[in-house]
Amino acid sequence: MKKQLFNGYTAALMGSLLMASVFSTFTHAEIALGEAQAPVTVIEYGSLTCDYCVRFHREVLPSVRAQHIDNGQVRFIFRHYPTSAAAMRGAVAASCAGDHSYQMLDQLFTSIKSWAQAEELDNALIEQASAIGLNRTTFRACLNDPQSERSVVHEQQQAFAELGVRGTPTFIINGLMVTGIKNSAQFELLIQKALKGATSSTTRADISNTHQE
Repeated sequence: MKKQLFNGYTAALMGSLLMASVFSTFTHAEIALGEAQAPVTVIEYGSLTCDYCVRFHREVLPSVRAQHIDNGQVRFIFRHYPTSAAAMRGAVAASCAGDHSYQMLDQLFTSIKSWAQAEELDNALIEQASAIGLNRTTFRACLNDPQSERSVVHEQQQAFAELGVRGTPTFIINGLMVTGIKNSAQFELLIQKALKGATSSTTRADISNTHQE
């Protein structure tokens, strides 16, 4: 029994350390859905031209949002890990959307065929930005700013070097790294496990505080 408790504590500690590392490597505003204090945080390192990432955003994330994000159980964070030149420009485009970054991300995943293979890629991205009501001139200026792309590259390099992210999609769910495509049922199991772990951690903390009083 003691060994099981120790293993559970160790796993929780390692998860906490990874989550601390995850947040220390990211310095810009997050592309996020859900409450910051949600018991479960799901971070996706994804690419806008990754087929598995597209499937996740079209087929899995909507159910996660309806069942867990909207009720405060889960916070979802997307971080760019571009796997192609088009994905890199798409990542820059989403970042340039500012407060509308998630709306732009969703627009790009939904309409990937409209922009990813366009001959004038930046012009196609500007059209996508315009479709969600962004100012064309301001958006174009951000796309043309070399710093916008350098920021995406820097964060990707950090994820590679410090977190061991090697491909897309890679998920970190309360400190547990999960790679590859997961269908709705598989992802639901992962979230339920994380919710159970979060509840257990809270209970252990409450017991510890009681003993200290």
